[in-house]
Amino acid sequence: MSNRSSKFKYIRKLAWERDRKAKAVCHICNQPIDYTLPPSVYPDSWEPDHIIPFSKRPDLELDLNNVAPSHRKCNRGRCDNDIVGLGQQSRVW
Repeated sequence: MSNRSSKFKYIRKLAWERDRKAKAVCHICNQPIDYTLPPSVYPDSWEPDHIIPFSKRPDLELDLNNVAPSHRKCNRGRCDNDIVGLGQQSRVW
């Protein structure tokens, strides 16, 4: 295991604890995340998302402020597309 990947595991743990305690919603779809599910396993489970993609700004990989809560399905569907300027996020009416 590289030193960089072990550092990201630590950032991931901090983000998980921060988001679970805050009951944070997915920053992509603005819907609740099921924090009872194991992270990054099920479509509705929590997964850390780099707001500015790692492929575009590798220097921000370990910046906790660049990691936002998302559903696994939302994060995987977004890929390396920025969400800035996409308009209003959906919500339950």
